[in-house]
Amino acid sequence: MNERQSARDSALSGLPVYRRIAAELWQEIQDGTLPAGTRLPNENELAARFGVTRLTLRQGVVELQRLGAVEIRRGVGTFVTSPPDLVEIVASVPVARQSSDSLADALDLNLPPVSARPVRQVDEVVLHAGPATEPLPDDVISGLGVPLADLRRLDTVMLHSGRRWISNSYWYPASLGDVEALVSQHGLVVRGLVEGLGLELRYLWRAFSAVGADFADADALGVPTGTALLVRDGVTADTTGRPVFYVRRRLRGDEAKFVLRYDTEPVAHDDL
Repeated sequence: MNERQSARDSALSGLPVYRRIAAELWQEIQDGTLPAGTRLPNENELAARFGVTRLTLRQGVVELQRLGAVEIRRGVGTFVTSPPDLVEIVASVPVARQSSDSLADALDLNLPPVSARPVRQVDEVVLHAGPATEPLPDDVISGLGVPLADLRRLDTVMLHSGRRWISNSYWYPASLGDVEALVSQHGLVVRGLVEGLGLELRYLWRAFSAVGADFADADALGVPTGTALLVRDGVTADTTGRPVFYVRRRLRGDEAKFVLRYDTEPVAHDDL
């Protein structure tokens, strides 16, 4: 059993039985044991597998349905749903330096002058640190150019004035060192890399999407399963263009919006 599996099992031990059932089936969907289109075993088989009543089993399946992981077809069965087809919208923007964390900085950008505003503090708390394991988000391996065996994963939650705000997952080369300790020393992952390791960082790319909160995010953010979350994925690099880390952030959909402002100056094009 790997470290992440052990941590997951420990976290599940405190959950209601139906949530543990849903979380275990969700893990099997994520790791490909139950691929898209698969019909789940019938209620009697699943209830026997988990040693529960059919009513408890149904509660677990409803949790998966709320998450969008399964589709219940009355009179036919319950099937694992296919991942959505995402529409890719590409825009070229100038390279931006990353000296802190843009989501934390956004609080200051959107607040009134210091004299007229309450003090707001953003901190980042480590939930889990250990070797990276499957499944990985798309583009982690290709984005970092590091094999899975040499990757580490850090899961955190950002606290906004003490309230759980953003769920984060970072993947980075093990050669980067003890990033967990940097968070304790500097308060934020990015700030720790900049101030603690002296790195000068640049955004390489960012992608935006939306998901329903899975069980880990629901627990981290204190929201119901299936709550709409905005997702920001991306790779940050050093000044040479070498990738430093891949990050996936999940924000409550009712608390954030992403805005891309286009240059209003006309751009000359050479049609020849």
